[in-house]
This record gives sequence, C-alpha cells and structure tokens, in this order.
Amino acid sequence: MKATRFSGPLAAHLAAFVATLEASATSNKATLTLLGALDQMTRQSTLPSGTIDEAFVRRWLAPCESRAPSTQLKRYNLLRRFCRFLARRNPGTFIPGESLRPLRRPAARPHIYSREEIRSLLKGALSLRDWQGSHHCPIRSTTMHAIILLLATAGLRISEALHLTLRDVDLDNRVLSIRQSKFRKSRIVPLSDGTADMLRRYRDLRVAVAIAGPDEAFFVSGRGKAYGICWVEQMFRGIAIQADLRGPTGRGPRLHDLRATFAVTRLLAWYRNGDDVMNRLPLLSTYLGHARVSDTQVYLQITTALLEQGNARFHAFARDLLPGGGES
Repeated sequence: MKATRFSGPLAAHLAAFVATLEASATSNKATLTLLGALDQMTRQSTLPSGTIDEAFVRRWLAPCESRAPSTQLKRYNLLRRFCRFLARRNPGTFIPGESLRPLRRPAARPHIYSREEIRSLLKGALSLRDWQGSHHCPIRSTTMHAIILLLATAGLRISEALHLTLRDVDLDNRVLSIRQSKFRKSRIVPLSDGTADMLRRYRDLRVAVAIAGPDEAFFVSGRGKAYGICWVEQMFRGIAIQADLRGPTGRGPRLHDLRATFAVTRLLAWYRNGDDVMNRLPLLSTYLGHARVSDTQVYLQITTALLEQGNARFHAFARDLLPGGGES
C-alpha cells in the first residue's frame, strides 16, 4: 500500500509518518497494512480535528478473538509510535500508555536442531511423494530438501529463500543476492562449497521442469511458480512429525528454527576457536540481515554445548585472577 492511498482525516499525517519509517528503513508490508486499517478506522470514527483521542485508542485496541496476542501487541506498538509522531504536530493527541499495552503470550523458545535431527529432516524431505494431492510437482521432494539444507547452512529467512530468482543465485561465485528483505535491506550471502554444489544440482533439475528466465523463482512448485510460505511450512510440519520431532498438534520445532540453529552453531564455533565473540557479533548480525546487533540476540539461545564453552572460557580467563582459578 502506498502512503498516497490514505484517505481518512489523518491521511496527510499518516503519509508523513510512513515517510519517516521509510527513511529509517523500518517500513514493511505488514506495517503498511496495519496503517491502512488504521486509516480505515479513522474514516469510520468521529475524531477531534487532526488528532486521536482516548476513545479511538481504546476501540483500536479492543480485544478480538480472531487476533493473536502478538498481533494485538503490534497494533499497540504501531499506534503508540504514530501517536507520539502526531503529538509533535498536535499536542492534544492522546498517547496510549503502559496500562493499555495488551498482554503477550510468551514466544516459543527456538529449537536448536542437532546434526542428527537435521539429517532426519533432510531424509524426510527426500521421502516426500512428488505427485500427491494439490502438490503435483516432479521435483517436490528435491525442492524441500534443497530449501531445508539452504536454511540450515546459510541462515536465511524462509521468505528470503522463496523470493530468490535464478538471477539471484550466482553459483559461479557462490553467493546469493538477497534483495529488499525485511526492513527493505539487501545483502550478499556467501555460500559454502557444499551448499553451492547442492544448489547447482537442484538448479539443473529445476530448469528442466519449469520456465528458466533470470527473473523466475529459483525454488518452484508444480505450477512453475514460487512456493508460498504457508505451503512450505505445511510440508515441513509433516516432515517434522514423521521424524518424531513434534506431534500432530500443539507447538513444536519450526522451519524458522533452522535460522536460530545456524546462528547458535556459528557462535559455538567461535567459542571453540577462541575467537573474540563480542567483536564478531556484528558480522553475524550483518550476515543474517538484522538492522541492529541486538536483533541477533533472539537466536543466541543457551545450549548445553555453548554453556560449556563459555564456562571453559571464563575459567581460563579467571585462572590467574581469582583464588582457585574461578572454581566455586
């Protein structure tokens, strides 16, 4: 949605707000969609001239059974940010405080896959039937195998992998071009020799079954088009169930957890090599496409191996500084 499509009483302010988001690279499709809903609500409400009042804020934040707690919190955070922006133009604007912040369900802790579990997922992907139900595709199993291996070895978001075109995958130089990803950030992602070889074999199969123009999707479905995220997540869920990594209902290991596994594995390798991890964190953050180093912390969950490495590093550091070498 373009800012010029706002048509409510606060259209000019919303357009100016979007311009600030774009200038700070914090604008994305989901944010614009929410602002579009906000614009629609302003058209359906009676507002004080050029501003937002408490009654409107409470209507916007009213609980809704069809909205997840995380969505409610996103609505709150975006409206609060817009109201703070609007208050600089109109001091009479009501800014929602902490008392109106929706409660958020605790986020699922990322699952850090072991090598054995990743092997099970890759084996399960290859066991998929290529001709089944609505997923008629002669390379369906190979496509899922390639996607899982790419996410595990390159730490991409699933959306980034599915948006890759044949032009974006430069296997001669072993790099991927990630264009306009989250927060509209683009970056170059180098690949290991093994991952590049796997993608090269997949590409040879892919160009034989679908249109192979430079701007066509690298990973294709039976229609010769890019897979949707929901379809890939659904297939992955079935593979994870088959591998006994999760049950048919409830929460369990997710496709996105492969990205967390990549980050933790990289951190652990730095610890084991004796590298200065804090100095290297910005490199990992850039590689993952994060706007800030702090964004990377969500993936750096403590694992037993990582804790052991950190503990060993501490005792080596403290040996000559503390009585008993830091032992307690």
